[in-house]
Amino acid sequence: MRAAGPFAAALLLAMAGGTVGQEVPAEVPQAPAPPALPSSTIETPKDAKPLAAAPILTVDQERLFADSEWGKRTQRILEETGGKIAAENERLAAQLSAEERALTQQRGTLDPAEFRKQAEAFDIRATEVRRERAKVVEDLNAWAEADRTAFYRAALPLMGEMMQERGAVAVLDRRTVFVSLDAIDLTQDLVTRLNKELGDGAGTVPLNGQPD
Repeated sequence: MRAAGPFAAALLLAMAGGTVGQEVPAEVPQAPAPPALPSSTIETPKDAKPLAAAPILTVDQERLFADSEWGKRTQRILEETGGKIAAENERLAAQLSAEERALTQQRGTLDPAEFRKQAEAFDIRATEVRRERAKVVEDLNAWAEADRTAFYRAALPLMGEMMQERGAVAVLDRRTVFVSLDAIDLTQDLVTRLNKELGDGAGTVPLNGQPD
């Protein structure tokens, strides 16, 4: 019969995006931190004239999503739903651990065949619970990915409009640019327009078939 420890660990691992049934290592190796790089953005002097046009613009994709009303709604849902999932995982882990202890205590009084039958039934149920809880986490992660994809898909036409307004021919991810002027960064202005035109995107990608 499976021990309670690995079961609880499997649930926590599922919450962390691991594989159900995989043991949690005692210590997770940490990748070495990347070397610090100088800032890739040069601040425009305050007395400099505003750029009327620029052939290349930059945008911080991560900040674009995180700072938008859409991204904030997504993060709020992830935190709230993730918290509920974690609480339910802990409840189920405690419940199954208690059931396992009770069954173990009966081992000396039950007929061996009956004990084996109950132990196998418990293992089957525990495995099914792990599978179901992992599926819940997978569904939430899939929703978050689909919601984020929908955001960028909706943002592209508005980004194209701003490119034309500023006479640009391309928008690059600021993190991939070695050095650039902050004057060509589109992020904050684009966030403002996205919030006005798209709002928080509620209901675009329903969570578990329900409006969010």
